[in-house]
Amino acid sequence: MSHQTGIEGSQELRDFFGTLALSNVRAIKVCVLNDQLQPASTADVSGDWKEDYDRCVLPMLEEKESSYVLYRLDSRNEQGYEWVFILYNPDFAPVRQKMLYAATLSTLKQEFGGGGRFAQELFGTTIADVNFSGYNKHLESKDAPAPLTTEEFESQLVLEAEAEARAQINTSSKSSQLVGLTFPMTSEAMQCVEQLCSKKIQYCCLAIDVKAELITLADSAKSLDANSLASRVPDDAPRYHFYLFKHTYESDYMESVVFVYSCPGFKSSIRERMLYSSCKASLTDSVEQQYSVEIAKKIEVENGKDVGDEDWLMDQVHPAKIVFKQKFARPQPPGGRRRAK
Repeated sequence: MSHQTGIEGSQELRDFFGTLALSNVRAIKVCVLNDQLQPASTADVSGDWKEDYDRCVLPMLEEKESSYVLYRLDSRNEQGYEWVFILYNPDFAPVRQKMLYAATLSTLKQEFGGGGRFAQELFGTTIADVNFSGYNKHLESKDAPAPLTTEEFESQLVLEAEAEARAQINTSSKSSQLVGLTFPMTSEAMQCVEQLCSKKIQYCCLAIDVKAELITLADSAKSLDANSLASRVPDDAPRYHFYLFKHTYESDYMESVVFVYSCPGFKSSIRERMLYSSCKASLTDSVEQQYSVEIAKKIEVENGKDVGDEDWLMDQVHPAKIVFKQKFARPQPPGGRRRAK
């Protein structure tokens, strides 16, 4: 079984799921604790599913904590009772936590027995989204715009993580490490960036060690032809690329620092995409501030196929200028009146 976050259901959760068919459980709250999916609380059947909904679900929700709630309906299918899958990701929960819960969603479904057991899926960021009234609005929203898919929801969280990281950049001091980074850089990575900014080397590639939460050196080159840059971009993992683009533009020789962020979409894990995205802005800002260098162009690509040759790079750094020619208009005589012929 493939798990994008490395988080699996605990034995306690699996044992509990195994007894559900004979139990009187109406709702189950599941949380990520100690890198495992674990049952946090339950509520038993009292009335019908409509009467029980708010009584069971609402006490399980906390203002600043993401959680899953599995709610049992009274209807059945070939697998037994039908359930509602609720992902509650409140606005005030940490972005990283929200990302983790979104990325582990599929794992919990698999642990529960697959998506066929769920009659409905409900994603919410406020109590009003997931209470009984919110659930009814969800059922009545057939004519409304389609809700976010899991992929769109994850992408939205990646953007939130990036915005949060930029807001936290601290420019008040300089230290032996680049300021404002989400993760610290290894000395080897810092030395490579410094050499590139001082124009001693032409290429520096950085990676994030997800487990160690460090930015590390992945690749470097003293000299690298612009036409060979694409070959350095991996197809299966995100990377940060700093490239010293040596070229001549309008008869002037120039050496421009170009930053390329490569991220191969859903070939990389959700956590990787979130971490790389959240570090990206603070990394580039910190490099510019720490080494007094201007990054001439920041480019985002999916893989090496999106990186062109030297002409492509030239167009990125020096985009074509659009010249607007204003049509000549003959001035009118003083007073705005035309002379009589």
